[in-house]
Amino acid sequence: MSQKYEISEIAHPRYPWLHRIRALNDVRSGVVKGDLGGYVQNEDNLSQEGTCWIFDDAIACESSFVDQQATVSGTAVIRGSALVSGRAMIRQNAVVDDHAIVMDGFVKAQAHVAGNAAITASSVTGAWPHIEGFASVYGDVCGSVFVKGTAVILPGVAINNPTKDSFVVENNKVTVERNYFRLNGIPQNPNKQETKRNRRSEVER
Repeated sequence: MSQKYEISEIAHPRYPWLHRIRALNDVRSGVVKGDLGGYVQNEDNLSQEGTCWIFDDAIACESSFVDQQATVSGTAVIRGSALVSGRAMIRQNAVVDDHAIVMDGFVKAQAHVAGNAAITASSVTGAWPHIEGFASVYGDVCGSVFVKGTAVILPGVAINNPTKDSFVVENNKVTVERNYFRLNGIPQNPNKQETKRNRRSEVER
């Protein structure tokens, strides 16, 4: 297997045991051969396979692992034994810690995902969670769920949203966001749906 990156000699200014990565070939959009990435402790922190990447001044260290299509950017930190995988995007100043797993979704701003938390996409709708603000997640969040502000999802708590609506957890309150048609119970025109299906079929042919 050919390596997609190497660990450079460029040490982190505060944590000298961490070093920047350097792309050895074109990895994904925006990452070409020779580009520098974020920091790792060793090659066990970032897979040599897939299009996963660590950007900017982000860090993956200790026994954490980033793989598949996942990205870590800004000054985000992945540490402990955390796993960031699938289509997960960890941005800005977010932290994924302990034994947490982020398989799909956005974790950004000052959010913290820790403990045995699991952030996953819904197997029904394909939608994934958004964890942002100063939110802390220690439980399981699945589907179109927005955890905002200073909300806390405690250990053992699971929020699984298999619907087309969005659940918003903020300030110890859960609300529901629906699009205009679902909010007002407006029936969809079956003829328009049929037209869309026919157009799709023509394209597929």
